[in-house]
Amino acid sequence: MDLAHNATQGAGPACAHAPETIATPSGNRCEECGSTFNLRLCATCGHVGCCESQAGDARAHALGEQHPVILQMPAGEGFTWCYAENRYV
Repeated sequence: MDLAHNATQGAGPACAHAPETIATPSGNRCEECGSTFNLRLCATCGHVGCCESQAGDARAHALGEQHPVILQMPAGEGFTWCYAENRYV
């Protein structure tokens, strides 16, 4: 998936923090707590974490590793968020 291409096709404004390609998910559950729902994918490295309504492991990873762009899983079927810009992309 190419976030820069999506931005040019009307999916949202470009984000300077988005990698050129989206990493492959590390699995189908949160790497920290094991949750299997409301998962988020780190666009940079493929880390899978749970959303902020649970333990917030995806956010903790994004901020701790300075990988600010996450995707709702399954990737390509939901939103993309940038923590650095605090907005959907």
